[in-house]
Amino acid sequence: MNDRLWTLLKLAVGVGLLYLLFTRLEDPVALVQQIANANPWLLLLGASCYASAVALSGLKWGVLLRAIGLAVPLRRLLAYQWIAEFFNNFLPAQVGGDVMRGYALAADTHRRADAAASILIDRFLGLLVFMASAAVASTVMLFVGRPDGQTLADESLISIRLIALGSTGMALLLFAMLAAMLSRRLKYLAEWLLGQLPLASHTVPIWQKLAAAFNAYRHAYPALVRCAIGSTLIVLLTSVNIWLITNALTPGGIDLGEVLVINPIIVFIGLIVPLSPGGLGIRQGAFYATFLLIGRSGALGLAVGLLQQFIGYLVSVPGGYLWVRGRNVLAAESPLAAEPPVKL
Repeated sequence: MNDRLWTLLKLAVGVGLLYLLFTRLEDPVALVQQIANANPWLLLLGASCYASAVALSGLKWGVLLRAIGLAVPLRRLLAYQWIAEFFNNFLPAQVGGDVMRGYALAADTHRRADAAASILIDRFLGLLVFMASAAVASTVMLFVGRPDGQTLADESLISIRLIALGSTGMALLLFAMLAAMLSRRLKYLAEWLLGQLPLASHTVPIWQKLAAAFNAYRHAYPALVRCAIGSTLIVLLTSVNIWLITNALTPGGIDLGEVLVINPIIVFIGLIVPLSPGGLGIRQGAFYATFLLIGRSGALGLAVGLLQQFIGYLVSVPGGYLWVRGRNVLAAESPLAAEPPVKL
């Protein structure tokens, strides 16, 4: 009963945020009409990019698994990734999906630590690449200006500078953490430094778990590089997804270079603010705010956020189907599990 009440509360938070966003619009009816009149072919292309990003996420995860001796069949790997995507869209942030794919893999291989480590590193590298891409895109825009040649307004210029500064700082911090976790000497130095700071009793254990997870990949540099390349392609695919959705609503409404600036920020906000199922309301608020920051229409950002959320629901439906069917069918297709699989 408590879980149901908590879920309903999260859903209410998401719906409440959407309501607040709609109250800020001058003409909500016009927004609904704009969504209804969106170009269906561009939306279909956007959905294809979204689905391709999900599939590529599974392939990228497979690279990390093979590096530690877990050769999971491709079909099964993609099934786990789609199940994870289903839970990503119906649980707060992306934690639910990560838990489900980790649980599924651990149940098959009986290697819980390796399953958890692969997901942790996959998520860490993905966040690093997303922040680095935002840093590069925003820095380029500061020096070159808008991709369409228009001059940045003063407010947008300040926003881009803040995005460039924040994303660059975050990317450098994550890169430093990665270097420390892959180097034994730096790892112990970082642990000692954390021990001298306030809240050491909380931060040191977290650092030790992160470092332990990375131990298996200390000499798997080719796999880490391929994973980073995969994450870069995912950034491009998801950015093209947003660009296509925007142009389906308003041709020329945003440039791809601008999307590359705001896309990682939207993803980051969804990760750190897990208040509603699938980021409902949170994601649309992030779209609304980031579109305004780069000098575009907040109402257009809200419409894009709503359509992207809907596309996410549609693309993740196969994952829900696989989850409902249970793990028995999946187990019959692979010799990985020596024991009967555990149902999800």
